[in-house]
Amino acid sequence: MEDSRKKPIMIGVIVVCLGVAAAVTLMRGSGGGGIDAISDDEMTWVKCSNPACKAEYEMSLKQYFKGINERLNPTAMARSTPPLTCKKCGKDSLFRAEKCANPSCGAVFFRDSVPNDLPDRCPECGQSKTEESRRKRMAGGQ
Repeated sequence: MEDSRKKPIMIGVIVVCLGVAAAVTLMRGSGGGGIDAISDDEMTWVKCSNPACKAEYEMSLKQYFKGINERLNPTAMARSTPPLTCKKCGKDSLFRAEKCANPSCGAVFFRDSVPNDLPDRCPECGQSKTEESRRKRMAGGQ
């Protein structure tokens, strides 16, 4: 192909690529994510890992993530979430937790409490929301 024909084709390809990029950007919107998008009413369970305390309570999910962001060290390559300060004992030993979905159990526990199993498996009664939803899906339910 001669150079006089290549140039318009290349310009056309570039224009199409820019158009696709603009469309994707517009479809995604702006400002739709991040911590501020979390409802103030959304709650999460937390548990103190201090053996002398072991407090467990709910806190705002937005406040939880804001607290984590304040404690993250951007220069360190942290492999775990930093602890928050427990409101009961005052120690930096508060981590996000799960509450068992089994109404007769209701234990609050740390994810991955049961080794080599589903992360939300209750160490007290063995219930797992993940397992239940998979069972329903396999049976044809929602």
